[in-house]
Amino acid sequence: MNLPGAVQELCYHFLSLAPKGLVTGLYLTGGTGFGEWIEGQSDVDFVATLTHRPSDGEVEQLRQAHEQLVAFSPIDFDGMHVLVSDLASDPRKLPPVPVVLHREFRIGHLDPLVAWHELARHGVTVTGPQLSTLGIWTDSHVLRAYTVDNLDTYWRTITGHLATSSANAPQAELDYACCWCVLGVARLHHLIVTGEMTTKSGAGRWGLSYYDGRWHRVLREALRLREGGHPEYDNQASRLRDTTDFAAYVVDAGTSRRIAPPTE
Repeated sequence: MNLPGAVQELCYHFLSLAPKGLVTGLYLTGGTGFGEWIEGQSDVDFVATLTHRPSDGEVEQLRQAHEQLVAFSPIDFDGMHVLVSDLASDPRKLPPVPVVLHREFRIGHLDPLVAWHELARHGVTVTGPQLSTLGIWTDSHVLRAYTVDNLDTYWRTITGHLATSSANAPQAELDYACCWCVLGVARLHHLIVTGEMTTKSGAGRWGLSYYDGRWHRVLREALRLREGGHPEYDNQASRLRDTTDFAAYVVDAGTSRRIAPPTE
């Protein structure tokens, strides 16, 4: 895959800053892995493989490398630093590792279950052994159950917060809420219904053919906020109401026992 120039530049700059001899591979997930990286919207999601668990000194060097990336590029470089052997194991057993999210470096976890499946199905090799040779652990039933639980816990809570939001909030906050929530829940529902992973935009386009027509306006608006185009709404209260109602509908639909898991 030919990476966008800004993505390639960011990756190679990270490799130049990382402790010498520590990184054995750099792999990309998220929208980049699906060939759908949108400049000004997308971040870069990565998994870096290491020769060994980093020492305290090497962790500090990794921290400094990511701090220098912040000064180098406006693009968020989010991901984790693991061993190749971790990729072949159940990610639910992964110990805390160096991770970075929204430019915050820490020791912890970043959805390794999702990352393992994205690597195995759609990952991009920047440097290191090809992903197909690494024996990456996957389990479609575990992934589906995790996704249903994510809708039922995290996203149900977010939907509750949306219901108490004000249409008088700053425009940027309302735009973000519409794009992130509408496409976020649709993306998870897409996996539950089809068994396949997709991007935020891919989920929005799928939703236009899957969901009832009453939801198409807010889906088009969410896609417009991500990709550009003409606004679908001239009333913020109406858009916020549709965003809230759609998110609540998808959470309920995605967690319903009436939805059978996809066949293998």
